[in-house]
Amino acid sequence: RQHHSIVARVWEISPSGLYVEMMAITKLAVYPYVLFFSFMTVLTPTALGLHSTGRINVPLEQGHNGTIIPPMLILQRGCTGSSAVIRMAKSLLADLGVPVYNLTRKEIARTGNPSKNPWYTPGGSLADAMRKGVQEASEAGQVLVFNAFKLKSWAQSEAELSLNKALLDMDTRTVIVHRSNPLDIVTCEIRDCFESVHGIPRGHPVNEKGEEDKTCFERRHMEGEVVKTKAFIDVEHLPENLKIAQEYPQMMQDSLRDLGFKGRKVVYFEDLVSHEYSADNLFRSCAAWKKLLSSLGVEAKLRDIHRVLKKDVGTYPPPEPHSEAIFNLEQVQGVLSSPAISPAMSAGSLLRA
Repeated sequence: RQHHSIVARVWEISPSGLYVEMMAITKLAVYPYVLFFSFMTVLTPTALGLHSTGRINVPLEQGHNGTIIPPMLILQRGCTGSSAVIRMAKSLLADLGVPVYNLTRKEIARTGNPSKNPWYTPGGSLADAMRKGVQEASEAGQVLVFNAFKLKSWAQSEAELSLNKALLDMDTRTVIVHRSNPLDIVTCEIRDCFESVHGIPRGHPVNEKGEEDKTCFERRHMEGEVVKTKAFIDVEHLPENLKIAQEYPQMMQDSLRDLGFKGRKVVYFEDLVSHEYSADNLFRSCAAWKKLLSSLGVEAKLRDIHRVLKKDVGTYPPPEPHSEAIFNLEQVQGVLSSPAISPAMSAGSLLRA
């Protein structure tokens, strides 16, 4: 309403899928140009190249010809919303017209526990089980979408090496999803009773009185009145643990590149679900889901993603303040306020009031 406060949004610049948001342009001198640019964006998007193709790169017709439909792999470590992301990804793909195989089991590519894969048979290999699963989905004209903790280019065991080769041979599309706030990861894993990583202490779970709590992962599935589990964080090792949590996306990206996988883009959980907290975040979530789908080989129109996501606007409360999850919050705040801590790891960047 005022010339000095103008918002212009550009949804998409094809073919890269770049999402741009120009906010709060304050100089009066640029007003006519912004108005013209906004006018052109709305009325003549094709002339400016501001369009999306709606292209589905997944060769769905191949499944009916005896060959396979490339599976889609979402790489995500624990405590980064993996259950929510895989559920939302399958639902969104289905709404966009990509037929998704109905797989209810989780962690089907876990070499340490191959029995989680429904196609695994004792004495067989996990690689063969994955081939069977992808073939079954392909014969039904559907794509197999699954998640895993990691694929290691430095793998040494036969099970890991054969799994990597099988997934690569099937032209598996990949994407990496992570939390942008490493403190949330460390806090969550402590509450789930993962009290150390690589031999480095993290802390331990306690109740609201500071007493030992061993509810662990089961706390997520309890209903009714339950004891609130909090993380008592080992502040001495906190900077190191934050660094470990933060390094996951780059480590996986490097590993996937070395192995030769397609996709490999990094998307953050907070961006994917931010629309569930507020309608103000809908564009942010649309852009994140477009990036995730693109990494998996699906080029969807932003307007179609927007149509699907808007149904979930405001369905969840925003993340709780860290005072609800961390018992020794003052100690944590003291460490994160140290001059030795990088700005990205500081209290101002990580802590929620």
